[in-house]
Amino acid sequence: MAFQNINTCRSFNFTATTALTPLTSQVCSEVIVYNRSGSTIEIYDKNYTDPANAFILSDGDSFVVRGVTNSNEVSALTLSGSGVVCYRTQYFSNYSQG
Repeated sequence: MAFQNINTCRSFNFTATTALTPLTSQVCSEVIVYNRSGSTIEIYDKNYTDPANAFILSDGDSFVVRGVTNSNEVSALTLSGSGVVCYRTQYFSNYSQG
């Protein structure tokens, strides 16, 4: 039987601002977020937009959001200014063909 990799991964980046913005729509089960904005960012998921539910990510840090079905369930904003946020969507953290 030939191996078929179903762990389709995609990489994206966008300019985050102080306005809460959902990530681009991509089917996945987890999203790795890399903060390259030069500012602290807040990450929200599943439409929980109260600051008490935010995951705070300092510039240069990364975080994996798991348990989503689409990357647009995750949103981000900067606490000041604007800057680049990179992210990668995937189905599995570790995937072996065994």
